[in-house]
Amino acid sequence: MRQETIGSADPLVALFLELAHIPSPSGQERDVNDFVIGRLRGLGLDVEEGDPIVPGTYGAGNIFCRIPGNAPGTPILLSAHTDTVASEPEALPDPVLEEGVLRSRSRAVLGADDKAGVAAIVYAAERIIKEGTPHADIEILLTVGEEGGLNGAKAWSTEGVVSECGFCLDSTGPVGNVIIRSPSQKTVKALFKGKAAHAGVAPEEGRSAVAAAGKAIAGMRLGRLDEETTANIGIIRGGDAVNVVPDRCLISGEARSHNDESLETQVAAMVDAINMAATEEGCDVEITVIEEFRSFDFSAGSQPLDLAEAALRRIGIEPRRTDTGGGSDVNVFNLLGLPCINLSSGMEKVHTPDEYVTVQELKNLHELVMALAAEAVEG
Repeated sequence: MRQETIGSADPLVALFLELAHIPSPSGQERDVNDFVIGRLRGLGLDVEEGDPIVPGTYGAGNIFCRIPGNAPGTPILLSAHTDTVASEPEALPDPVLEEGVLRSRSRAVLGADDKAGVAAIVYAAERIIKEGTPHADIEILLTVGEEGGLNGAKAWSTEGVVSECGFCLDSTGPVGNVIIRSPSQKTVKALFKGKAAHAGVAPEEGRSAVAAAGKAIAGMRLGRLDEETTANIGIIRGGDAVNVVPDRCLISGEARSHNDESLETQVAAMVDAINMAATEEGCDVEITVIEEFRSFDFSAGSQPLDLAEAALRRIGIEPRRTDTGGGSDVNVFNLLGLPCINLSSGMEKVHTPDEYVTVQELKNLHELVMALAAEAVEG
């Protein structure tokens, strides 16, 4: 079986393999950021890096630069994220090209989410500058901390940004999917505080925080609630020993919906269930509700949607409009007032050791970036 690693003759594939070889779980993007910044500065670009999102030796900030236009047109933003999900303990990246497929030979994630997007953008910048390709202003934003909760995007500011619209290369599936709808999400956390007691000697003197948490969860509607709304409790932590009535228990969950009114109704119902269970079990409770991101809906059309679909047709791919139940940096950018749309980048089985992207999809993604630059001029 033919295998290629970093020495691939194709410059786009070689760039992706170099990126994938550098571990960069959220909060540890320093090495991959240094690599990317070096490539962009090697093109003569003025590259800025924001403050580290996570302090420490390997913490890093968002990367931003602008390729000044050499032709009139629509200024656009191209975005991806440099972090990945964490791999299994002690698993080191071992990316390889086998029979036209880029995958990992180890239990470490490949990192195509979202280094496929990073590679496509950086290589496009290199070609545009070296080949003198006509283009309007192109701004590049590579965020950190996306997998940890869109943290890099949330720390970003549009001050000084000239782009009229943007494109994020960060959705699963073959190139051609255009994400036109994404939900809002809120996280709900509840810390139940009861009273500890010996479970065998005097259980009646205790007040179980775990029992209160369990009753709260049992009182919630969870799962797919309707076509637009979902809810889940994903974390429950409490207790220290089997013979002690637990006095602390934390539950964490979320609700998502394309309908903000439905989201508010579901979150309120979850909070009511928490308060009622705490009262019935004689516990105190601290509740925190966090707005993680807001929805967007471009089903009626938008500037980035028009440009994205024209760019896809330019490279011979018919656009496929779709919606998602997940969030991305795009949710934050739209909330900041910059119309942005998320595009599929060819990655499959993301967040697992079986993650992969084909060379053809990686090339399609790169050609899509080049086509976006061309459409921004002609548009």
